[in-house]
Amino acid sequence: MFRCFNILLQHSYPATQIFMLIRERKALNRSGTATQEKGITRLISILDAAREVFMEAGYGGFTMRRIASRAGITIGNLNYYYRTKEDLLQDLLEYVINDYLVEFERRRLIAGHSPEKQLLAVLKFWIDDLGTQETTIFFPELWALGNHEPRIAELVDELYAKARLPLNELIPQINPTLTRKEAERMALYMCAAMEGLTVFVGNEKAWAGQIEEIKRITIRNFLDMIKNTKGKRRQGGADKVAEQPL
Repeated sequence: MFRCFNILLQHSYPATQIFMLIRERKALNRSGTATQEKGITRLISILDAAREVFMEAGYGGFTMRRIASRAGITIGNLNYYYRTKEDLLQDLLEYVINDYLVEFERRRLIAGHSPEKQLLAVLKFWIDDLGTQETTIFFPELWALGNHEPRIAELVDELYAKARLPLNELIPQINPTLTRKEAERMALYMCAAMEGLTVFVGNEKAWAGQIEEIKRITIRNFLDMIKNTKGKRRQGGADKVAEQPL
């Protein structure tokens, strides 16, 4: 992951357009910075540098000085955009999750109008992404950090809440008997199940060579669960029918 905005840059999108995409998706929330093309490009380079440092050194090595050095700027320039590393990490997580949302949307558009085909496209990408080196390192590092830092735990929870949005939307379209809460719980379970696979099928993990078969099993079971679960809407309808006089 982490590729969508880099792809936009490589295909000659004006930097202002990239920044508008980021702002519209609430990826960045610092006012008064990066309003010019040079500043926008610099901001993206800072976020990319921060991602690399976080993966290589963890949060303990996630220092402003190291990030500035990786981005090729002075610490003073970095402080112009971010006063603290906590602010920078917050925007980094927003940058990362919005990258995923862009890719989810792109794959749904390619899949066509069928909710089931759209869901399949999202799930296949999600599981394939678990096998990348970046994802295998980045997210487990966040999980570990969240166990010790309450604010980071909140940010991680917000990140996954956004990641589940396509699932929340598509699940009840496939099974209209499910209530919104039932669909959200199902999406939560699916998200947890897929993310948990990282420690087994992630990059260079013991079962990495079996990721295709595990992907097929996972998606098949998810679809069976979605289609065969009798939601409360259906049960409620059946109850009403039963209460009607013959």
